[in-house]
Amino acid sequence: MSFGEKYSDIYDIIYSDKDYEKECDFLEEIFSKFGDKISSILDLGCGSGGHSIILSNRGYKIVGVDRSPYMVKKAREKAKKECLFLEHDIRNFRMNREFDAVISMFAVASYQIENDDVISFFRTAFEHLRSGGLFTFDFWFGPAVLNEKPQVKIKEINHQNLKIVRITEPRLDILSNTVDVNFKVFIIDKNNNIVEDFEEKHRMRFFFVKELVYMLENVGFSEPKFFPFLDLQRNPNDSDWNVSCVSIKP
Repeated sequence: MSFGEKYSDIYDIIYSDKDYEKECDFLEEIFSKFGDKISSILDLGCGSGGHSIILSNRGYKIVGVDRSPYMVKKAREKAKKECLFLEHDIRNFRMNREFDAVISMFAVASYQIENDDVISFFRTAFEHLRSGGLFTFDFWFGPAVLNEKPQVKIKEINHQNLKIVRITEPRLDILSNTVDVNFKVFIIDKNNNIVEDFEEKHRMRFFFVKELVYMLENVGFSEPKFFPFLDLQRNPNDSDWNVSCVSIKP
């Protein structure tokens, strides 16, 4: 799916509490432990550039790809000339260039609903890596999703003259391994109390280790490893909603 214009406009405000610096520290920890001289990175599903821009500022050469024209526009405005951002579907993107690493953050993998979508996404990563290159992504972890169950959540953000309220209403489908996440968003102008509201639905897939190993190895990756997001020191358990995978192209 592609983020709509209205949601893209407030995306960075909604996630202003997201610690992109810490997540990039985690990526560099992965690079150091599993990679080999990482200097060029392809960011699949880059969104508004939160990770790409930080990594670029740390000295990496970055290309970011996202399907949403609105998110790509935001990324370009923020990055100016530091990164190259391209609008394209990551399932069939081809650049005829190899990178030292491919990353895909903030559960972009879980937006790939059908098996063919997942395999095409993995193939894009594989074909853009040099031999020995590293692929890392995070995803919704099935055991945790089924254990904790998606819950209704309300998030309120005050930003300058705006108050934004986002109500998240999920619907779990255990037969398709998906969650329909319906966002109801209210934007209140505190100066005049004018309210704008809209809805946006994101369908998310949750995964289990064996199916991902099968798909990754089918594409050609070797020995996928799995860790709780932001923690390389232990194995995932059924309370780790977000899990990271690290694979290498032989």
